[in-house]
Amino acid sequence: MDEFGVYSIHELRDGGMTEDEIKELAVSERLTRLGRGWYAQGPLANSDAIRAVRLGGRLGCLSGCKAHGLWVPPDPSLHVLLNPGTRRPGTKPGVEFHRASVSCPTAVTPLEECLSQVLQRHDPETALIVMESALNLKLLSEADIRSLIAAAPARQQRRLQHFMPGAQSGSETRIRLWFQRHNVPVKPQAHIPGVGHVDLLVGNSWIIEADSHAHHSSSSAQEVDGERVLTARELGYDTDRLTYGHIWNTWDRTMRFLTGRVATRKHLQPPVPR
Repeated sequence: MDEFGVYSIHELRDGGMTEDEIKELAVSERLTRLGRGWYAQGPLANSDAIRAVRLGGRLGCLSGCKAHGLWVPPDPSLHVLLNPGTRRPGTKPGVEFHRASVSCPTAVTPLEECLSQVLQRHDPETALIVMESALNLKLLSEADIRSLIAAAPARQQRRLQHFMPGAQSGSETRIRLWFQRHNVPVKPQAHIPGVGHVDLLVGNSWIIEADSHAHHSSSSAQEVDGERVLTARELGYDTDRLTYGHIWNTWDRTMRFLTGRVATRKHLQPPVPR
């Protein structure tokens, strides 16, 4: 059994259940029949995995990454993997179908295969975000990630050269990647004595904090953040906080702000305590 709560009849049998036990659980509604050979474990089941199975496929790509707990960029689509030989359904609004190279027996595609699908079908930024999230969550090792990159097409490998351990959210990865592409020195999760770890240290004296969630943090967390900003300023660092909206909803405007700020070259100056 797995944490997604959606099982094929073969998985239930392999788990030690008999046909009579499966039928009894279905009658008592502790298992919900999804279709031929598939069952869901009531409210514990992953809703996206249920939808994928009912569409005749498996949950994969970005949707699979999300089910595995990775930080995934905003994406309105459900990504459904179709096993070889499975008939492709007609167009479904909000659903992207992908064809698998090998058959997947489970409702949710294994994590490494989900990441491989993202590498094949999405832009390098999206791929870096989910891979760095897998590393941050200790679901894969750095060696695992580098193996995935090495298996990607040569052109894609060149575009993934900015992979870097340390990012704790996709928001951090997106901002750091922008600086890397513009040859601006940037360090993720830099430790500043008296301040602690900051999301990004740009150059020598510019701190950027990046919100990873759309909702606002608690008042106590905001108070701690405000105290850190004051301390950083006393030590000679400039600090900017970019909200989730800045990073994901108005990114073009944010990039213009970053471009203008970099042009001043103030970030290259060492911090001077005030």
